[in-house]
Amino acid sequence: MARLEILNPVAKTVEYSVKPAARLQAIDGATIGLYWNIKAGGDAALDKTEGLLRARFPKAKFRRYTGSVGWLMRHCTAEDAARIASEVDAVVGTTAD
Repeated sequence: MARLEILNPVAKTVEYSVKPAARLQAIDGATIGLYWNIKAGGDAALDKTEGLLRARFPKAKFRRYTGSVGWLMRHCTAEDAARIASEVDAVVGTTAD
């Protein structure tokens, strides 16, 4: 007698979570990283974010970043993340689809 086994084609969900970073005590005077993965519109969102933050926190400094891997989309490697974290107090990143 034949036996039919039915399988679920949906992959099991992988759960991974990271605790959010502690809030900055002050943004004025802090260095804020602005990370763009080169997806369309992300640069415009970061421009607007920087403008709003500059207006509210005029002593804040800003640095722009992209990932080092990829062409149409730039991925942030662990090394990129470590370098960025050593250079700034906080990061705002954009991604879109």
